[in-house]
Amino acid sequence: MERSKEPYIWPGVPYPLGYAEASAATQTVAAPLLAGASLTLLGVVVVDDSTFRWPGATLLLVVSASITLIASIQVGADARRFLYNRQTLEAWYTEDELKRGPRALAEREKHFIQWKVRNQRAVIAFNAGTMLLIFAITSVLVPSGGDQAVWRWIATGLALLGALGEAWWMYHLFFREFRKRPDKQKSLDGGTK
Repeated sequence: MERSKEPYIWPGVPYPLGYAEASAATQTVAAPLLAGASLTLLGVVVVDDSTFRWPGATLLLVVSASITLIASIQVGADARRFLYNRQTLEAWYTEDELKRGPRALAEREKHFIQWKVRNQRAVIAFNAGTMLLIFAITSVLVPSGGDQAVWRWIATGLALLGALGEAWWMYHLFFREFRKRPDKQKSLDGGTK
């Protein structure tokens, strides 16, 4: 089977194929919701800091989580402008322009690489913000005494288990998933001839 003579428009097939859509959903739905939850928690701690064991540390964690989650939204929006498909090129360029001038195709390859780099930064910011939010919730749950201390310690332990789960997920994502590379290249005509 002979490989197509058409120029490559992707450095590789996106891996996994649904990654772009999953990232977009995370950056446009999950991150704003979690940032809003962080800001709500911030308001609760500021208004009634006497009921928390470590209000200063909790505020630091909540503010850090909020800023990091908002950063993931911003970086993700910036990254998304570099990801587009063949139909977008065909909407803006004629078929003759695409055949004669590979500028748009070469730019698309560069843009795809820029999207991958910038999107990975957004994913890192999202996961770091999630981890910080879990730690903030943990610090809110630590009891300062009283008859409910046992239940609050159990809730604190569960939150810490959630933080460990998030840490495992981040390790899995960054040291396993991002290192995988598909072998198949995708050409302009959609495959090999």
